[in-house]
Amino acid sequence: MFTVFRSLILSVSLFGLPAAAQVIQPSDQSTQAVRISAFSGKPVPRFESLKYSAVHGRIGPSLEYPIAWRYERQGLPVMVIKESRDWRMVRDPAGDEVWMHERTLGAEPSVMVYGDTRLPLLKSDDADARVIAQIEPGAIATLIGCEGDYCEIYINHRRGFAEKAKLWGAPGTVPESVEMNVATAAVSDAEMNGSH
Repeated sequence: MFTVFRSLILSVSLFGLPAAAQVIQPSDQSTQAVRISAFSGKPVPRFESLKYSAVHGRIGPSLEYPIAWRYERQGLPVMVIKESRDWRMVRDPAGDEVWMHERTLGAEPSVMVYGDTRLPLLKSDDADARVIAQIEPGAIATLIGCEGDYCEIYINHRRGFAEKAKLWGAPGTVPESVEMNVATAAVSDAEMNGSH
């Protein structure tokens, strides 16, 4: 909890600085430096979630670029790795990198279960806690918060704790790409009427 509070204070204090990207060395085990974007004022990289049930990922940061993927999973977590004024380059759980308009991101924080086995949902953040459900790989859950090796999540009317290392999109993690069907093949812009 202290780490989250410290990060919040650091983020708030950086808003008063000039609009240049600030580099912050991470305090956890990840080796990736975090920058504060001059465009959004948020850290990059960071996880966000898809706001809509259909979102286009383009090969460049404008509507002029063709659609690479059409994502049809509201709440899917993606990692923002680069920003422009209105566009975000994101990496999806499968490792593909596309540009999305900033307004298509920002749903409530979510995570996706990955691996080849079910993930136990526990009553508390203790490895010996009672298992209250088993979550299938690929399932998306609402993220409540993380502390230590566990995250509190909400899925299918159940609230519990799951192992952080098995949740794609959990803060402070940069998990490997997963093999999933998270997007559908792109269609022409004319068929999509030029929507995002």
